Amino acid sequence: MAQKNRLHSVPDPSPELSRRHDGFVVTARWHAHAGSSAITGPDEVIIRVAEDAVPEVRTRGITSAVLHRTGRQVDDMVAEFHDLPSVGAYQVMVRRYIERRLAQLARARGATADGFEADLLEVFEDLAGRGHRDPLGALATATGRSRQALERLLDMARRTEPDPY
Repeated sequence: MAQKNRLHSVPDPSPELSRRHDGFVVTARWHAHAGSSAITGPDEVIIRVAEDAVPEVRTRGITSAVLHRTGRQVDDMVAEFHDLPSVGAYQVMVRRYIERRLAQLARARGATADGFEADLLEVFEDLAGRGHRDPLGALATATGRSRQALERLLDMARRTEPDPY
């Protein structure tokens, strides 16, 4: 009788992330997105009352208010899963800085004048120079553009940059 190879009989566990918040545990699982460059949400989200939740939380259970708050937790896990900036205080500060700096640069050049790409490049280089771990992701979050779109805009700005020498 042949023995089953245990390594091949057990499927690889799906990547998952969990957050605890206000007496609830939220778990997000991704099943088939390994190697994809697209930013995808989880295939499965599980919300459960934490074992150590206070009695009031246990009595109310999972309400629409809990579901609403869970959205932020899922967004945060999606950002972590894809190595993007998340909604933490530091990331909010960086996003606000980017928005403020882009607005300042637009005012300085005249809001209708060409130069948005150069403004993006200046902010990108500023973030990189300060050691931000993902300046492209921060720009994507702040501007609502995809990484690919920003890469194209930054490449355009690099090509049109005047030679400093």
